[in-house]
Amino acid sequence: MLKTLEIITPATPEEFQKLWELNSKIFAEELKMRPSSREHFLVDKFHHKNIYRAAYDRETDSFAGMISAHWQAPYSAAEHFGEAVCTPPPEGMLAEIRLYALLPEYRHTTTASQLAVPLLQELERQGVSEVIISGISNLKPFYEHIGFHTAGSPVPAGDTLLYPMRGKLKLILSRCRKALERYHSASGNE
Repeated sequence: MLKTLEIITPATPEEFQKLWELNSKIFAEELKMRPSSREHFLVDKFHHKNIYRAAYDRETDSFAGMISAHWQAPYSAAEHFGEAVCTPPPEGMLAEIRLYALLPEYRHTTTASQLAVPLLQELERQGVSEVIISGISNLKPFYEHIGFHTAGSPVPAGDTLLYPMRGKLKLILSRCRKALERYHSASGNE
């Protein structure tokens, strides 16, 4: 049985240090998309404009997952796939979701939706109507299940293959909320 995690908005230097350690663990050490560092932490290049949510495990004082987003160009998706994938929608704004990562033991649980819903709600409050991601190839079915569609050909990033993906924020938020509702109904949790 997985522990209950608290979804927080990291704010302190200590919390961000833990976030950068998780970032390194997933994207440098596991996926090999970025070079590893001796310090085992990786600061996101868009940190200055990102908003974050993290799944905090109070028992271990560490993060089990994270997600971030921003809605100001430039987008990292443009570096991978070209500017065409970053075309703003006819109405509303475009945002990029980044650093959507979970430790292996929290994958295939509701933690992904628990992380996504508060962030997606904030994007909706900001006027975002569409989101883009650089979708990791083996997670493509998951991204499609929650409302993303492929927006071009995949490209390599280190040892990982990425797909340009795009989706309507309302649909993605709705599907993530429904996943949480189904879980709570099935388990009797409120």
